[in-house]
Formats: sequence, C-alpha cells, structure tokens
Amino acid sequence: MSLTEFIANAKIRNFARANKYLVIIDMPRGPSANNYGRPDPFGSLFRTGGRGANDAFGGLINNFVKADGQYLASLFCESTALPGLNIDSKINKQYGPGREMPYGRSYTPVNFTFYIDREYIVKRFFDDWMGSIYDKDTGHVNYYNEYTTQVHILALDTTDGVDNNNINGDVKAKYQCTLIEAYPKTVAELSYSAGATDVARLQVSMQYRKWEETTVPSGIGGFTTRPDTVNVTYNPATGSYTANNAGVETGPF
Repeated sequence: MSLTEFIANAKIRNFARANKYLVIIDMPRGPSANNYGRPDPFGSLFRTGGRGANDAFGGLINNFVKADGQYLASLFCESTALPGLNIDSKINKQYGPGREMPYGRSYTPVNFTFYIDREYIVKRFFDDWMGSIYDKDTGHVNYYNEYTTQVHILALDTTDGVDNNNINGDVKAKYQCTLIEAYPKTVAELSYSAGATDVARLQVSMQYRKWEETTVPSGIGGFTTRPDTVNVTYNPATGSYTANNAGVETGPF
C-alpha cells in the first residue's frame, strides 16, 4: 500500500477517537425479578417518583433527577474499555507437535473509572449495588437475577452531537457493546493525599457472563428498561432520550 492510498483512505474514512464514548448502566431489577427478595436498595439513588405513562423506558427515566446515581455514573465515567475476548484451548498431542484445540471462550472483567461528585452519590450508588449482592450483617447472598443487569459501552461517531456546527444532534453508536448479566465485582479504595489537588476517582471492576455487540443502524440500541422493539436516540445538548416509536422525549436522563 502506498502513502497516497493511506492518506486518501484516512481522509475519507477518518479514525475512531478514544474520547468518543458513552456508558449507560441499566438498573438492576431488584425484587421484581422474582417473587422473593430483599427490599429494593436502589430507591433513594435511582428514583424520585412513580412511573410515567408515556415513558418508553418503563417509567424509570421520566422521574430521574440530575443528582441520581445512575445518571452521574454515566456522566462522570472518566474511562473504560471495550471488553476483550479469549478463546480457551488445551493442547492435543498424540504424535509430533501438538495442536491447541479450542473448547470454549472466556471473558475478563471490564474496569471503569468514575469522577466522584461532592455528595459522593456515585460512591453510594456502587456501595448500595454491592450491598444488594451480599448482606454484610447476615452473610446471605441475594438472588443473582436481582442484582445483575446490562451495561452498555458505546463507541461514538466523531461527528455525533454536531448538527450544522451546533451541538444539538443525536448521538449514534458506531459500535455498541453490551455486558450481559453484569454486576460490580470490585469497588476499589479511594485514595487521598494532602498534596493532591485533582478530582477524586473511583475504580470499579464489572464482572459479567458474556458480552454481545448490540450496534444498531441508528441511535444507541436497546435497553432492558424498555421494550426491545424500540430504538432510542440521545441528544447531548438536552440530556434527553427519544424513542422512535413513541415520538416523545423521555429525558432528561
């Protein structure tokens, strides 16, 4: 390949940018996932009211406020990564050099770093989530399908959110990855120092069963908090979501 070909394709195709991303965490279903379970530990951090009648997200977003943990976890996610994929194999050797024969695949945890707000809502968000997994007083582990959820990592187009040089366009994912049955495995310590002047950061490691590519031609794909037939777009200027089959905005998130 010549340098001319490289430059021509670089101009036409452009490159992905590492700072163009969005993280969205679906709410764990809590006790509604089955007939038994603990009281919903997320009431104070996720919700501020009842369900909205015309909310494509099942009424869960219509009543959010800007200070809620789910919103801030998405907004204040400083860094993350698209997960890797590993083919598990073992050597099969009879005569001569052996062959590494695949027998499955495995996934490594995905790490997230979040800015901590002054009220520590993001920290409490993950503390409560961890508390819904394991009860520190009784030692009981809660039901798996109550505390697991889906986490969406979106690699965005470099031009998303820009319409005629005004930031009022819809965000579209060029590549969208969804962590299936995800939950926080490790919430790291928060470090402090008398000489530090930067913002406090929280590192969270997410465990999950598997991941899938969930990219759609338009919008940001689907969530568990709304019917699968709905595609959703996000407007960064207003912080609002729009369901294409409902015709109404469901934000701010």
